[in-house]
Amino acid sequence: MNTVLYHALVLNEWRLRSRRVSSLVILLVVVAVSWLMVLDPRSGMAMMVVNKQRIAYESPALAFATSLVASLLFGLAGFYLARGRSQEDLRCGTAAVLAATPVGNAQLLGARWLGAFGFLFSLGTVVMLTAWVLQLVRGEGPLQPLPYLQMLVLGLAPGLMWCASLAVLADAWAPLMGKRGDVLYWVLWVLQFAFLPATLGQGAVRLTGWQVFDISGVSPLLVALSQLMEVKHIAVGGSPFDASLPMLHMPEGLWTPELVALRLGAMVVALAPLVPAVWLFHRYAPGAVKLRDPAGRSRLLAVAHWLLRPLVRPFTALVRLLMGLAARLPGVPGRWLADLSLVLLSQPVLGLAMAAGALACAVVPAALLPGLLAATLAAWGLAIADISSRDVQSGTGALAAAVPGGALERSWRQALAALGLGLVLAAPALARLAGAAPLQVLACVAGLLLLSTVAVLLGRLTQGARTFLGLFLFALYVNLQRTGVPGLDLLGLAGDATLASALGFAAAGAAGLALLAVPAWRRR
Repeated sequence: MNTVLYHALVLNEWRLRSRRVSSLVILLVVVAVSWLMVLDPRSGMAMMVVNKQRIAYESPALAFATSLVASLLFGLAGFYLARGRSQEDLRCGTAAVLAATPVGNAQLLGARWLGAFGFLFSLGTVVMLTAWVLQLVRGEGPLQPLPYLQMLVLGLAPGLMWCASLAVLADAWAPLMGKRGDVLYWVLWVLQFAFLPATLGQGAVRLTGWQVFDISGVSPLLVALSQLMEVKHIAVGGSPFDASLPMLHMPEGLWTPELVALRLGAMVVALAPLVPAVWLFHRYAPGAVKLRDPAGRSRLLAVAHWLLRPLVRPFTALVRLLMGLAARLPGVPGRWLADLSLVLLSQPVLGLAMAAGALACAVVPAALLPGLLAATLAAWGLAIADISSRDVQSGTGALAAAVPGGALERSWRQALAALGLGLVLAAPALARLAGAAPLQVLACVAGLLLLSTVAVLLGRLTQGARTFLGLFLFALYVNLQRTGVPGLDLLGLAGDATLASALGFAAAGAAGLALLAVPAWRRR
């Protein structure tokens, strides 16, 4: 292929991703998280702490911590931002044109990978520039660009390459083009934390060749820094410190030849998914990309549906009864119940999972309640992710606008339907927590309100579900960690929420709901 044409193809892939509204949303979130991550030492919390001593906010330390936290955020959200190109081609009608072009599979997927990686790398660069500004505001010492550049290229870039490669693979293989690919990637993202050395806080640690498979870099970077500072434990991301103890300074010499070799090897490993992607690429063949065609369904999925049929049929029959009740209820209550029933009827397997989780929350021991509630709400988030974008993806927007209430009512009604479903699912757990932890209950209700409105708002803005899905799954993971920061306890699962944080989330959710009632949303 002509070099000029290939360059244009890569640039087009970058532009298609960077011009999405979802990209702007993620960029603002990343900047906000980066700003919140560098805590003001006057609060008694610091970004990096070793044995109750905080590490000075100098360029090496800020670059290290920013890259570490950004790798976790981009490791999840980056995949959902980079993927979806095949579905867009099918929806816009350009799939047939691309299928007929003389461009080879390797060339086309290579251009898509370069465009996706370039886009994610651009976002990573913005994160580092934000850290520059933070150092000027809260930092100590002169600004040194080299540590930031090293962490961007060797610390963050391998993980971005991995996200781009898996996104290309998910779009190239039909069975991964839908929610199955989204869920499987989230599971893979969670499993990566198995590479964190279990002895980091218990004894001496060292770099090993196996850490080349920790593409995010969390494990090798923490091990290398602990060796450099000759300590056993380093807290990164926000921990209390003793102000009476002297500050520490991050020493030079982090990038040893061994660590550089591991990160370069991680880049090579990150390219591995491109090999099966080229081999499995569907080339937009009509019989391969119709995921809802029973003939194209994988055997494993067919067996799963067959095994669940005795449970799915009674569940769908119950939901149909709700639809009948919705038809008999007048006005907004009937239409609200119809929206809620449609979410369950369109995703019966997720509906079963949510129902099972809600029932189990009523009987499990109290120690298991937060984890089980989190799993139930994870299924809820998957179910409502496309509650507002489904009209666009299915081409039913005009039909939905013609029903009583119109498009304007449908926007805020969908948010209330998502909230109602979340409250029903969380009710057994919240009823058990009401007496012992009423603040936790308030935080959960406020978080559900905020997430419900955000799901509809992002669906309307981006005309897709993956922006909300990526942010929701990351927020849920952070919520399960006891960070001690009330602003990160969105659903009250960690027990860190305060009255101020809960009321703040409730106010934000109410503001989002009011925004959905503005007539300007009728045009979206």
